[in-house]
Amino acid sequence: MGSRLREPERVRHGALTVLFDPVPGPLTAIALAVRAGSRFDGPHPGIAHMTEHMLFQGTRRFDQGALNRRAGELGGEHDADTGYEDIALHFEVFNEDVEEALGMFAEQCFHSTVPADRLAKEQRVVIDEIRGRQEDPGNYVHERAWSRFFGEPLAHPVCGTITSVKRMTRDAVRAFIARHFVPANMALALVGGVARDRVRRALRRTFPADGGRPRARGPTATTDGTGLVSLHRRELSQAYLVRLMAAPSDPRGVLALSMAVEIMGADPDARLFQEIRERLGLGYDLSAAVEQGPDWAVAVLGASAARDEERRLRETLDRICRDAAGGFSTEEIARARKKVRYRFARLADSRLERAVGHAARAACGQPSLVATERMIASLRPAEVEEAWRRALGAPTLTAVLRG
Repeated sequence: MGSRLREPERVRHGALTVLFDPVPGPLTAIALAVRAGSRFDGPHPGIAHMTEHMLFQGTRRFDQGALNRRAGELGGEHDADTGYEDIALHFEVFNEDVEEALGMFAEQCFHSTVPADRLAKEQRVVIDEIRGRQEDPGNYVHERAWSRFFGEPLAHPVCGTITSVKRMTRDAVRAFIARHFVPANMALALVGGVARDRVRRALRRTFPADGGRPRARGPTATTDGTGLVSLHRRELSQAYLVRLMAAPSDPRGVLALSMAVEIMGADPDARLFQEIRERLGLGYDLSAAVEQGPDWAVAVLGASAARDEERRLRETLDRICRDAAGGFSTEEIARARKKVRYRFARLADSRLERAVGHAARAACGQPSLVATERMIASLRPAEVEEAWRRALGAPTLTAVLRG
């Protein structure tokens, strides 16, 4: 597909997976993925997300203020994200500051102190974040649909609930870090102009090289619910719809379904957009995506319409999805391939996105970016059509929120 992506080199450093992708220039992007996402929360829903917050609240060497001041001096994009599968930290710095940046990552991951006063503050912050998500009707119906469709460990929101966040203790967060934040459970990726020898030297000085424990195995993900879920909020003038469709988790099957969703989805040339928004004028908001982990995948379709158009919206979505079982045109598949090529080309131009992609895929045992790009290029139209037909016959849940 010609995006200039290439397989990163592997740098040996004990049990830690290290991927080095040299790109000329003065900057290096660093991403560290820890296999410790919300599916590993166990009895404390939201603790992985809270742990991500607490990594920035103080270590043995730096209090919260000093940590953030030093990050500001070094560069930009010093941040983290939590998903269902991993916690990803990322940082972009000048090549000469890579060692210092890796030292900060090591401090955060292996020496966070989880100060009690900072935990209490972050609990208030996260609870405010949860309330904001609950007040957003589109996010609310998505979370309710997700919790009915999946069983644990995926059913609960990544942030947890207000009740679960209030109950979190300092000891619980520290125990979560001690259990999951070990080199064997991490993948580190560097993309940029730093020299390979400097990377090796920096790793020796900052990251432990012990064997560590084996990689974490998450609790099995299960699909638990199907059918129609009706939700109500008296004050709403809109209706919001989310449809979840289960899918096989094998990499090629997921990519074929992603291509089908590209054709069906929310872009102006896609089928749902053309029918719901352009021809019928039912609604403004449309979304379509495939979410996945190593052992689960789901197609997610979303739409909104006026409150009294909810039934028409649902019937239209049913019809468009069902009609696509007849197949896709050559032109539709060609456009979808071009869009994917464009996204990989943009990815190749971004050090930071490449680093995050390298690290997250390695941590979760998924195909590399290059292998994924090649797999997409080799997909046959028949595979894309069959992936959509399988999704139509798979467990499906539709959730509707209306006033």
